[in-house]
Amino acid sequence: MGKRRNGYPIKLEKWYERQICKLVRGWQKDVSDMLVSYLKPYVVGGTKVLADAANDDPNWHDGVQQALKLFALQMDSEKDEQTIESIVKRWLITVDNFSKKKAEKYASGAKVEIGTVGLNPLKDNPTLQNYTKSKIAENISLIKTMKRRYTDQLQNDIYRTVTNGGGVTDISHAINYRTGMSLRHAGLIAVDQTGKALSQLDAYRSKQAGFTKYIWRSMGDGRVRPKHQDLDGQTFKYDDSGGGDNGQLPGEPIRCRCYAEPVE
Repeated sequence: MGKRRNGYPIKLEKWYERQICKLVRGWQKDVSDMLVSYLKPYVVGGTKVLADAANDDPNWHDGVQQALKLFALQMDSEKDEQTIESIVKRWLITVDNFSKKKAEKYASGAKVEIGTVGLNPLKDNPTLQNYTKSKIAENISLIKTMKRRYTDQLQNDIYRTVTNGGGVTDISHAINYRTGMSLRHAGLIAVDQTGKALSQLDAYRSKQAGFTKYIWRSMGDGRVRPKHQDLDGQTFKYDDSGGGDNGQLPGEPIRCRCYAEPVE
C-alpha cells in the first residue's frame, strides 16, 4: 500500500476509543465490587457455589435473582451520563474543526471565497447545529445501549454460572469475557462514528462551496477493504445514488476510514 494519507483524523478516532474504553473499565470495576457484596451469601472462592445455601434456604435461587436485580438497578443508576455527554461533545467538536480546516484548504485551492462556503461557527449555522445535536444524541445512545447490554448479558451469565455450580473464578471469567466484548464494541463505535461524522460534515461544506464531485480517497494502509482499494482515486458526483460504495460517501460504510476530496 502507499503512504498513509492525512484526510482522516486517526488520532481523534483513537482518542475516542480510549475514552469509551475507560468507561467500560469503570463498569467492570463497578460490576466486580457490587457482585462481591450482592452475591457473597451464595458464592465462595474458587469454582464452588456455597453448597450449604441450598440446604439452608430451598429458595436460594430466588435470592440470587434478587441480588442480580439489585446489581442491575445499581448499574443503571451509576452517574456517568455527564461523563458520556462530555466525551461525545468534545469528540464531535474536534471532528467538526478537522472538517472545517479541510474545507478551508480545499476552498483556498479552488479560489473560492471563504465567506460563501458555510464555514461559520456551529452556533451561526442552523444546519450544522441541528446535525451536531442529533449526532451527539446518537452517540450518547450508542454508549448507553452498550452499557445496558453489558449489564443484561452479565446478569444472565452470572445467574447461569451460579446455578450451575460455578463460583468466584467462573464469575470473574464471565465478567472478563463480557468486558472484552464491550471493549471491542468501543473500537467499532469510535471508527464507525468518526468516519460517518466526518463524511457528512465534509459533504455539507463541500456542496455549500459549490463542489459537485469528489475523489474517493482511502487511508492507503493495510486495513483498507478490497472494495475501497478499488474505489481509491475514482471520481464521483455528490448525491449520486449509484456512486461511491452503493451510493454511500467515503466514511459512511461501517468501519470506513476513507474520505472525500472535493473537486469542481
